[in-house]
Amino acid sequence: MDTLELAGLQEADELKRILNTKGPCLSIYCSMAESLSNRGPYAVRWKETIRGLERAQSGGSPDVLALIRSVANWDDIYQPREARGRSVAVFRSPDVFERIWLEERVEARARVGPHFFIRPLLPLFAKGRPFYILALSQKDIRLLRCTETDSALVDLGGVPTSLDVYMNTARPDHVRDNRSPAGPSAGHSKGVIFGSAPETEDKQEYLAHFYKEIDRVVGNVLKDSKAPLVLAGVEYELSLYRGLSSYPYLLQQSVQGAPNGFKGGEMHARALEALRREYESRVEAFLEEYNHKSGGLGIHGVKDVVLAAHDGRVNILLLSDSLELTGRFEEDVHQVKVREDGAPDEEDLLNDAAVQTILHGGQILVAPNRQMPSGAAMAALLRF
Repeated sequence: MDTLELAGLQEADELKRILNTKGPCLSIYCSMAESLSNRGPYAVRWKETIRGLERAQSGGSPDVLALIRSVANWDDIYQPREARGRSVAVFRSPDVFERIWLEERVEARARVGPHFFIRPLLPLFAKGRPFYILALSQKDIRLLRCTETDSALVDLGGVPTSLDVYMNTARPDHVRDNRSPAGPSAGHSKGVIFGSAPETEDKQEYLAHFYKEIDRVVGNVLKDSKAPLVLAGVEYELSLYRGLSSYPYLLQQSVQGAPNGFKGGEMHARALEALRREYESRVEAFLEEYNHKSGGLGIHGVKDVVLAAHDGRVNILLLSDSLELTGRFEEDVHQVKVREDGAPDEEDLLNDAAVQTILHGGQILVAPNRQMPSGAAMAALLRF
């Protein structure tokens, strides 16, 4: 069995590997306490979950019963060296057997369907995923890898982390200066600076080059990541760094204030708030664009959205955080049936739309019901 961590899932599209599987698909979510040191209660809870599934599927497909029995042993699920978080999600199909440890407690549930039930994971990509804080200070640059609950300093590989050290070890190529030929006492230096530019302007140029070097190093450290980067610093330095950064996942929202002036945990808490604001701004941008395109490339009818998702037309999907509609997509006739007979092949249509959107490279946002257009369970912006 493979183990995924939400820490390794930066965006919903990284679920593609396990979503591209043939059903039946078994999805089980089990919540934990703060500590997993006492495994007894969780083994009992897991056994009860498995028995409930077996009862619900009695008389059903032998393939489904075989999948359920293959995850029945709690000792196969819980490995002390790997377990971390407050919940675990287990996904099992004929060719997939994986776990995802979650930092947040989620509602316990178990589902069998044609796709894995991933809706509980989707809100966690906004707030439970790892992110980074870059604390900008001319005296001490720090990069921290953070989760919802903690943070750790990241090694920047020996690059100067203060402007003074940088100015003593490197000089921008285009600093405005004049050089006299090196005299006998100049050693190996190429010349002597006797620049006429004001010292403050030179320092600003050094600062720009210093931050450009920091951006290069940060980009190398995070090159295999899609993790969001939150800047922390005073307004001038935030603006300067943002203007020269090439990191594609740099957030617009930031932490305002001198990083060295924050008390324990304060910068981390403010960064989490910046992440929340950033996500809310993405939802607001969706709704604004949806209002302009409603009736054309903006749709919210359940059947229309599900069909568009299966056709690969959904660019951004907005889901209610709690509404659920069951039904099924009938591929042979290319139709969506909304809850008619409670057949085993029915599933949550919002989950179906989410799965198809991910498989076709679209984005997913989750919003409270009060923000959903026309009170719909889901809405979409289409590519075409």
